[in-house]
This record gives sequence, structure tokens and C-alpha cells, in this order.
Amino acid sequence: MSLFKRQQEKCYDRATALSLWRLLGFKPKNLSYYILALTPKSVIPHPCLKGSDINNERLEFLGDAILDAAISELLFKRFPSADEGFLTQMRTKIVNGKKLTELAKKIHLDSLIVSKSKKNITERIYEDAFEAIIGAIYLDRGFKYVKQFVLQKIMVEHIDLNKLRFVNDNFKSRIIEWSQKYKIPIEFLTEAVSETSKEFISQLLINGKVVSKGTGISKKTAEQFASEEALNKIKEGNFIL
Repeated sequence: MSLFKRQQEKCYDRATALSLWRLLGFKPKNLSYYILALTPKSVIPHPCLKGSDINNERLEFLGDAILDAAISELLFKRFPSADEGFLTQMRTKIVNGKKLTELAKKIHLDSLIVSKSKKNITERIYEDAFEAIIGAIYLDRGFKYVKQFVLQKIMVEHIDLNKLRFVNDNFKSRIIEWSQKYKIPIEFLTEAVSETSKEFISQLLINGKVVSKGTGISKKTAEQFASEEALNKIKEGNFIL
């Protein structure tokens, strides 16, 4: 018998089970998967979860890959004549960190995340929990239920694919196009916040002047946020060369 099977009865909590049933649209079989998915690294794990370093990082890793596969299949069927580039762009618009954080809040996943205080819940924790829940569904019920959850609880209720296809949220690409159009040099200075931090900070320089900054869990994300801030300043007329 696996560790999760042995823990199943110890982890059972009626209130949590009912909350997850409403959130997922189906009844969880093994609640320990979901409790683990809702346990960030920064908190003391639930007593039913035994072992060292118990948190949702491994489930997040699994859920990331499974979510990509589910979204890819859905888009493949939804847009039968679309090329690889279009499908990749559409998937990125759905599974990027900012969107997953937004979706976690919309489905009220935030209310179930284990935390010392709601003030301690960062954007990264929302994103990780969302991906970890996907991993938990996969282990508990299989890929069929992952697709059911993604389609019914995410796509149908919260994402309009027809509108999304016309949304250009690649802010870095847009600021590069702007610089090329007006022949204005730009430069990104991106580095890790610290040697131990997983976050990056990016400064966007236009004509050698720091115009905006962005932080994120990757260099790409940090540069996207810096680009978005710069574009907003240009749009609002708050930018002077």
C-alpha cells in the first residue's frame, strides 16, 4: 500500500472534502493528494502528511506538465486548422503565471490554501497551488478528470477563446516592436534578486534611462512585467525621452 493510501483515512476532513467537491465538480477519492497540493513550502504540513520536506512542489512539477497537455489537446481540437505557432501562443496566454494566479482566485482556490495568514499568500503561491491541484487530480482520478475539470471549470466558466485569440499580452514583443518602429534603443538588465532567491528583477532602459522595473519567478516573467509597465507609461503619456 502506498504512502498516500495509508494516509487517506487520516487526511479525511468532511468540510475540506465538500469544498473540493464543489470546486472540482467531482468527489475526490484520496483527499491526501489535495491536502498536499494546497500545502506551500512555507507552512507546517497537515498532521496526516508524514515525511520530511512535505509540500506541493513535486505536485506542482507534475501538474505543470499535465496542464500543458490538457490545454494543448483542447486547443488542438478547438482550432483544427491552426498552425503550431498559433496553438503555442494560445496555450501560453492560458498557462502563464499571471493567468493561473487569476484563475486560482476566480475558482476560490485561495480560500483552501494552507497558510499562516492570508497576508502571507503571494502570487507565486496561487500559481503553484493551481498547478499542484492539477497534479492531484491526475494522480487521484486520471487524465480524463483533468480534462473534465479544465474544460468545465476553467474554459467554459472563465476563458473566452474567441476573445483570447485577439489579445496580445506579449508585452516584451510589443515594446520591442515599438522601439523598432520609432528607432529608439531599449535594453533589459535582468538578474536574480539574490543568490538564494528564485525571483528575478528586470530593469527596462529606454535611451539609457531606467523607465520601468518588473519582478518574476523567471527572467522572462520579470521582463514581461517591466515591459507592461513601460507600455502603460507610454500609453498614459507619463514617459519622456
